[in-house]
Amino acid sequence: MRLSVLLFLFFILQIQSQEVKGVIFDAKTEEPIFGVSVYYDGSSVGTMTDEDGSFRIQLPYQNKATLVISHLGYVTQKIPNLPREAVLTIALEEEVESLEEVVLTSDPFTRKDKMEVFKLEFLGDTQGGRACEIVNEEDVRLYFNSEDNTLSAYSDKPVVVQNEYLGYLVHFNIEEFKIFFKSKSLKRIDNIYHTLFDGTTRFYDTSNGDSKIEGRRQRAYLGSPRHFIRACWYGDVENQNFRLKKRYKSVEISDFIKKNGDSLGDLREVRFYGDQFVIYHKKRSNYRSTLKINEVDTTYIMDRYGNYTPFESLVFGGHMSSYRIGDMLPMDYGF
Repeated sequence: MRLSVLLFLFFILQIQSQEVKGVIFDAKTEEPIFGVSVYYDGSSVGTMTDEDGSFRIQLPYQNKATLVISHLGYVTQKIPNLPREAVLTIALEEEVESLEEVVLTSDPFTRKDKMEVFKLEFLGDTQGGRACEIVNEEDVRLYFNSEDNTLSAYSDKPVVVQNEYLGYLVHFNIEEFKIFFKSKSLKRIDNIYHTLFDGTTRFYDTSNGDSKIEGRRQRAYLGSPRHFIRACWYGDVENQNFRLKKRYKSVEISDFIKKNGDSLGDLREVRFYGDQFVIYHKKRSNYRSTLKINEVDTTYIMDRYGNYTPFESLVFGGHMSSYRIGDMLPMDYGF
């Protein structure tokens, strides 16, 4: 009897898990490529192709994260919305080298000054952010455009960040990073009105089971956007110490979000009742955030890891918008 129960539980796990496998080869030579990095964006779940160009990657539950395929000298591919099981055949194109763009407008600031403000906005002006070190700082190119008062960051290689505070080595591929200033100044207070932060992220756990680091991770997780979306998926927003308001009035979870579909599935279809909310989370003190829903009549898909689509349509402000590399956790944290 015990054996049959164990077999049944194993069968359930197999049904729920998501497995992606495939082969990666050179689009021109059709030869398999060894050592290609394959990972879920924003996670610590990844692998590399073997000598045959083959890979296999598995997670306990189906998710909405994008699969990233990256190798030096080749164009990175990103594959969203993978099914529960997928067998992929991927041809990578060689990346064409191009000369760096010649900048004609003046840049009035030194690299040292630009790097200082970049690190504060990229890593975060928090205990976690200040504990981070960019290992390959020399690979980051910075440019201040005096015409529109923006500071942009570029890198041909992943920006490697050692986060001693949360116990992760983080590889971040910058796709776009830009800080918008109100004036031609690098002052941050009352001068930055928006920071654009886009790219793919892979985490490597370096904590070695340190209990102090795990405590810091838990504190970073509480009140984060990922914590909130997971609470929405499970339907226990209030039990997770979140409170919602709309136009200064308290909002029940049933008046905030409507779930569709099978409640036992890994992916949930939801719709929101309204376009603007204030979110409070009680964590040592009350943290205030805002949530703007740009596409009210859209069906959003959430997974239990805290991922959702369409990603660009939910805009967090306040406390939740302040999360940077120094306070970020991988999507598989807690699983």
